[in-house]
Amino acid sequence: MRDAHDVYAETNPAFCSAVLVEFTKAYMSNRPEGPETPIAYLALPIALSGELAGTFDRTNKNTGLLEWLERSPQVQLGLAERVNASLAIVSDAIRFGCFTRILVIEGGTHLRLGDRKLKPSAMKALGDEPGQAVKRAGRLGHWFASAGSTRSAFDALGLTV
Repeated sequence: MRDAHDVYAETNPAFCSAVLVEFTKAYMSNRPEGPETPIAYLALPIALSGELAGTFDRTNKNTGLLEWLERSPQVQLGLAERVNASLAIVSDAIRFGCFTRILVIEGGTHLRLGDRKLKPSAMKALGDEPGQAVKRAGRLGHWFASAGSTRSAFDALGLTV
């Protein structure tokens, strides 16, 4: 039997908020102020991309953004279009995360973890591909935090704000 790929389920605001929570948690483990909101617009479409999933093979949180990009330059191909196509999805995820208080925006710019937590049982119930997207978001959180500034991450990816 063949499993159906449910694109809607992987782009709904609740799931995308959970992905952003993992990204934010990993980012904050290196930089407690949390990621600036614009960087979420990079992280989510990259983490959700099945097309880019293979580029995360043989990487870990210490690989770093620049080394990952050097190993996988194809990440930058069509990235601007991918980011632009996902603007509404990321915005909805941030809104949902803030509404449910699993995320907050502090100082008008920084994403932080909210006072409500995701249930571990819900995260464990994710299938393989959604679970891998969450793991990829965590790696990106570490890499983007280590990259320095939001501008540095955008520059490394060949994008401008």
